[in-house]
Order: sequence, then C-alpha cells, then structure tokens
Amino acid sequence: MTANAPAPPAPLTLEDARMLRAAGDWRTLVARGALLSAQELQAEPELAYAYAAACRQLGDTARALQVAAWAEAEARRRGDRRRAAEAVNLLGNALFEEGRLEEAESRFGELLAYAAEWGDEEFAARASNNLGILSNVRGRRDLALASYQRALASYQRLGNVLGLAQTHHNLGISYRDLGFDREADGHFRRAVDLASAEGEVAAARAAETDTETVIAVSETERAMLRVRSGDAPLAEALATRALQRFERIGDPRGRADVLRVLAAAARAGGRDDDAALRLEDALSTARAQSDPLLMAEVQRDRGLLLRDRGHPDDARAALTESAQHFARLGATAEAEAVAVIAREL
Repeated sequence: MTANAPAPPAPLTLEDARMLRAAGDWRTLVARGALLSAQELQAEPELAYAYAAACRQLGDTARALQVAAWAEAEARRRGDRRRAAEAVNLLGNALFEEGRLEEAESRFGELLAYAAEWGDEEFAARASNNLGILSNVRGRRDLALASYQRALASYQRLGNVLGLAQTHHNLGISYRDLGFDREADGHFRRAVDLASAEGEVAAARAAETDTETVIAVSETERAMLRVRSGDAPLAEALATRALQRFERIGDPRGRADVLRVLAAAARAGGRDDDAALRLEDALSTARAQSDPLLMAEVQRDRGLLLRDRGHPDDARAALTESAQHFARLGATAEAEAVAVIAREL
C-alpha cells in the first residue's frame, strides 16, 4: 500500500450498522457488510438485517434474501420477535421484487398472523400495506383498498406519521389505477405533506431517510398524473425533483421509474428522442435489478414509442416481453391489454 492509498473499509460493527442505517448511507453499509463472513452475519440478527436491508435498497435482491433468511433464523432461535418480524417483512418485499408473488403473499400473511397474535399494531399495519400492494398489482382493487384502510387505522392509533404517509401513497396508486386521478393526487399530496413534516423531525434526530423515499415516489406519481392531464412542463419539474431525490438516496429502482415518467413527459412535449434515451436508461437499470414490474412498465412504454416511430418488429418484441412480465406478476388485465397491442402490429 502506498502512502497516499486510501485505507480499506473496516468490517461492519453493530453500532456502525445502526448509525449507517439511520443516516441512510446504504452504499457504505453494503461495502462494509460485504467484508463480514457468513458466520459473523448468521451470529447477529440485527447486523444481518441491516446489511440485508441495504442490499435490497441498492438492488441486490438475491443477497438481501440470503442474509435476511439468516437474520430471521437467528432471531427466532433467540426468541427476538421484533427482529424476526422485521426479517419476515424484508423477505416478503424482496420476494415481491423478484416476482415471486405467492411466496411474498405467504410471508406477509404470516407476518399479519404474528402481529395479531402479539397485538403488534406496527407490524399489522406493515403486513396490511404489503398485502394491499400485492392485491393492487393483481387488479384486486377492492381488497387493496380494504388492506390500506386497515393499515391507516393501525398507523393512526400508533401516531406513526411515516406509516400514514406510505399508506396514503399506496392509496393514491390504487385510485390512479381505478381512473380517479383527483382522488389519487390528493393521496399523493397527503403522503408528501406527511413525509415532509416527519422528515423535519427525522433530521433533528438523525433518523432513517425513509421519508425521502416516500416523498420521491409520491412526486413521481404526481408527475405521471400531470402527464395524463396534459401538463408536460409541470410533470417534468416534479419528476426532475424526484430524480434528484432518488439519486441522493441511492435508489436505482426509483431512479429508473422516474426516468420512465420523464420519458412520458418528453413524449407529451413532442420530444421523442429524449423519451427514447430515458427509456433505454430505465431499461438498463430494470434489467440489472431483475425487477419484473419495472421491466413490464418500461417495456410497455418502449414498445408504444417504437410502434409510434415506425419500428413494428422492435415494438412487438418489447410489448411481448412486457406482457410476459405482467402475467408473471398476476396482473392479467395489464398483460392482456399489452398483448393485444403486440398482436395488432
């Protein structure tokens, strides 16, 4: 090692993991966690959970699943109910992101049953929210709305502002998918307002940066609603702000999703070349993350753009892949709608 060479990162300690997680420094947490052996991670469930959560945040879902399973096993062995519940919730989310919906639903159902047995409002709310997301993806809007209402009730009893913000964001997505754009926008604005207020408190106590994520995803959805209403400049402004947040957080999935919205804004403004570049960037990330929902949405948008630009073969390939991903997720209505367009080419 030369005198000017930077010192290698130190292996992750439990105290450092807590601080890095609170600061939202996922990259450092992953870099230092990667220096730990499997035995070290298996021996300390909180450390394993923090590392797994950071891996998921940066898109390494396979590693997150592996390490979260270690965290769950050791937490159960110790009788640490809270840590086991956190690990089950993380496993469910990671399984969802891999498109393994049946397994994800099983884990969230398990979490809801545990929460009911323990009288744990927080995990009941988390499980309800996640079951709502699964229902919404599968087109079961009534079940999704019922799950979100249960989550809202639990978070209200707890006074959990961030949880309320996350649930309002989810409600906005369901209302958007039902075609009620005004109601959807109201829920997205409520999510931003709640998360912004909580973020001020979080900054004072160096809490986790989940508030930034809620704000960014809700701004992304508000931007798409502006595209749908024909206000491309406002959509671009909202989406650009969300992009800056995602890049600051270090969230590749969020960045790719907002690039998809920026592409839609560019198309609405007559800038198809910009839209194509943004969708190619989003597609590259979606493939790297192996995220089926993101792949489905990006390829659908690429296919429509390619069709409109006179490239039917490329459009058909993109739309066919999109339909396959939607079908894999159980989103049968979306899959069939995209497949119909592909067949017409």
